[in-house]
This record gives sequence, structure tokens and C-alpha cells, in this order.
Amino acid sequence: MNAEFALNGPYDSSDPTAPVELAVFGSISFVPSPLVTVRAEVEEGTGRIVALTFDYKESTLQVQAFASSKGESIWESVLEDITGSLSDQGISVQRQIGPFGTELLAEIPVTKEKPKAVRMFAASGDRWLLRATMSGRALLEIEPRTFLEDFFKGFVVNRGELPIPPRELLPLELPSGAIAPKGTF
Repeated sequence: MNAEFALNGPYDSSDPTAPVELAVFGSISFVPSPLVTVRAEVEEGTGRIVALTFDYKESTLQVQAFASSKGESIWESVLEDITGSLSDQGISVQRQIGPFGTELLAEIPVTKEKPKAVRMFAASGDRWLLRATMSGRALLEIEPRTFLEDFFKGFVVNRGELPIPPRELLPLELPSGAIAPKGTF
């Protein structure tokens, strides 16, 4: 376990035990680490940030925060939708139980020659779902997997008070002072 990361997260921003030394990207905040590179995934056409991706030792952890109903986890229904969508594309999906509950393993076609193995898992909070997709060496090696799982536990989600329908992305933004590629925003 990495001592600098939280043990019981991800957290809601209202949780008094949540980490406080955070990098804030709108609805998603995290404990910064010099070992991890972060990048914002931007939707073409709109310029909207739709995910944050973290790179560590040839491994990737992508996270997205979604709205959900109060007191209700949407992860099971999201799992069903992902499984159905991937199965419709001829992609086999395997369910397993992991440290965050039910997870999916799949090999997503990136190129014709080489599919990309991914592991999808999530954590639910008060009116939010934080979904993660892990890939790379962390699927095969314990050190990067444990590091990224511990990193995930340090996330803090700020749902905000805006009325956002369940399953809609919570807003993300670059922190003040962040450097964005020219023409991106």
C-alpha cells in the first residue's frame, strides 16, 4: 500500500476524511504524485473534457465521473450496458470480483493486429459514479496494478448541486495555471 494515498476512497467532497492536498479538475480531484502523468481527454468538436487519464510505468488509468440518483448505485446497469455493447461488437467480456466490486475484463480492438486488454471497475458515492478503465502492464504485474488501485482510492468527487441526469458526465475542467495545447480550449 502506498502511504501517500488514501485507504478508503474514492471519497465524496463532503467527507471529512477525504484527502485535502488535491489537484482539482472540476468534479474530479486527486492526490498528485510525481510518479504519475495526467492528461485531459477532450471530446472532438465540443472541446469538452470527458475523462482524465493517468500514466504510470507503461500502465494507464482513465477515470470519468457520472451523475447518479441519490442513494442508488448505477454501476450494475452500466455494467450491463457495457457488456451488451461489447458483445454486440463480437468482443468477449469476462466479469470478476475485484477490490472495488464487480469488474469487467475485455480485449478492445485498437488495431486489426493487436487488441488492447482493459479492466473496468467503479466506485459509487452520493449521487455519483467514478468509473475507471485500466490497461497496460498493470493488468499483468502486481506493482503497477497496486499503485494505480491505491491512486484510485485517493480520488475525491465533487458532485455539485447542478441538476444533472443520471449517467451524464460530471463537468471537468483544467486547474487554473494548467498548460493546454494551443487551439484546444
